[in-house]
Amino acid sequence: MQTGSRAAIALSLVVAAATAMPGRPVAAQRPDAALTHFSHIATGFNGAPGGRGLAVTAAMESNAAMLHANFAAGSPADLEAMKTNVRHVLHALIPAEGGSGPGLGFGLKRAAEAIATHIDLAVAAADASPAVAKIGPTIAVAARAVAARAQALADLANRILATSTAADAAPLVAALRTMALELDTGRDANGNGRIELDAVEPGMNQLEAQIYSTLEGERLARVLR
Repeated sequence: MQTGSRAAIALSLVVAAATAMPGRPVAAQRPDAALTHFSHIATGFNGAPGGRGLAVTAAMESNAAMLHANFAAGSPADLEAMKTNVRHVLHALIPAEGGSGPGLGFGLKRAAEAIATHIDLAVAAADASPAVAKIGPTIAVAARAVAARAQALADLANRILATSTAADAAPLVAALRTMALELDTGRDANGNGRIELDAVEPGMNQLEAQIYSTLEGERLARVLR
């Protein structure tokens, strides 16, 4: 972090304030509303496990979902093994209240939706910087696309859990693995050879790239935590 920059100093202050006063809205305490909301995405959010930023939280849940989708696809003749790993995928995407399993227990969909909410608030703030105002809307679009991917994957997971034979489950599990990979890579839905920053195509790679671009625009280190 460049300690001499205004943005870097402000970011460290608002993150400290968020940690010190979990019951009070930080944006109401400081004039740096835009940077406060962006810091929830990039560096720390009290509501996330371990106080991680929402971007890191989303990435960890996405990784857990991809890992267990691969495990499920590795046992196409074993219905129970597939279902066990599919339950783990579902827990990483949209955990049931009181449930347990791999991942952080926060859920990818919830994390992505929270990213969209906080970047919308950052963009709308009176003190939004040029970087936040310019890049923020694409972060919101990408985050909502990731949330939609998480929901679609969860819907497929529930279809798999309703099957009664390995033969019925296996092709669905193969599709689950493909869709889980696309959580990370995105998908070229229109076949033009690139991933567009629209409501359909982005994955975590594209979302994180826009967050990093905002960090650069604020003259902050390209580090998510």
